[in-house]
Amino acid sequence: MIKFKNVLLSCVGLYIFAALSLAYAENPGIEGASPKWHVGQRINEIYSQLNLTDVQKKQLEANKQQHRAKMEGVRREMKSIMEVSEQELMKPQLDMTRINVLHERIKVLQSQMEDDKFRSILAVRTILTPDQFSKFITLMHQHKQEHSK
Repeated sequence: MIKFKNVLLSCVGLYIFAALSLAYAENPGIEGASPKWHVGQRINEIYSQLNLTDVQKKQLEANKQQHRAKMEGVRREMKSIMEVSEQELMKPQLDMTRINVLHERIKVLQSQMEDDKFRSILAVRTILTPDQFSKFITLMHQHKQEHSK
């Protein structure tokens, strides 16, 4: 009985965490400007600081679009699975096999998202010169620190 409660609580906790993560990813709620404008402005600032060529800009834009398309598909699937998981958890009779299958699929999708993010960063590394990439990483860390306060 205790093991069942632990599994149930873990599933509920994971569901809540993933749902909040997805909600934030879909609408980060940047005040004072639309998120797309803000991100676009920040990218343009980074591009100017890196002194990118037009070819590099096009390559980076293509990489970004490809990465976004992959992530959007995974996010949609994740959202769908989360909805099904919630429905399963709300049923009077729990189907632990079904819940475990859904949980495993969520883990696979999260891993896939991390892999795609990593591949995108590697692609950026091949587009930029070593100096540009170093500066890019520094700028991204600064941006992250500014927005994590």
